[in-house]
Amino acid sequence: MKVPREFGYRSSHKKDNVYAENDPYMPPKGKGLADVSICKDCTAVYHNKKWFLDAKLYEAKKGLKDINWVTCPACKKTKENVPNGVVILKGDFLKQHKQEILNLIHNEDARSKSYNPLKRIMKINEKGDEIEILTTSAKLAQRIGSILHKAYTGEVEYKKHENAKFMRVEWKR
Repeated sequence: MKVPREFGYRSSHKKDNVYAENDPYMPPKGKGLADVSICKDCTAVYHNKKWFLDAKLYEAKKGLKDINWVTCPACKKTKENVPNGVVILKGDFLKQHKQEILNLIHNEDARSKSYNPLKRIMKINEKGDEIEILTTSAKLAQRIGSILHKAYTGEVEYKKHENAKFMRVEWKR
C-alpha cells in the first residue's frame, strides 16, 4: 500500500495533520511556565518558551536560584499512561527482523527527542506476535508508521481520532 502524501515527508501546506493545540497536558497559549523550569523526572529544561533535552544546558541551569522544578507534559502523560499515539506492529517479517525494526524505532525516538523532548516513546509492549508502541504525541506515531513503510514497505494504516489528538497506526508485513 502506498502511503498517502499527507502522511509522507514532503507534505505541502498540510505539514502537520495531527495537532496538539487542545492537549490538556500543555499549558494554555500565552500562559507558559517560569522562564527557567526543569523537569524533575527527565531533566528536560524549559527556557525561552521551548523544552530542551541537553545535558550541558541542564548542568548550567540547575544551579540557578530561581529554578522552577516541574514535571514536563511528556512525563505526566507517561506517569498517567495517557498516550496520544499507538503503533501496532504485526507479521512474520517482524518476527524475523524484530531487533532491526526496534533499532530503527529507537533511532526515530532519539531524533524526535533531540528536536522536541515532549515527543517520545512512552512504552514498548510485546504481546505475543505483536509489538505495541505508546507515544506521547500523535505525530510521532505517524512518523514511526511512515519510516517503517519507507524502510520495509508492507501495509500501514493510519486512524486519526476526530479531535486529531490521537493517532492509531498499524503496520504489518
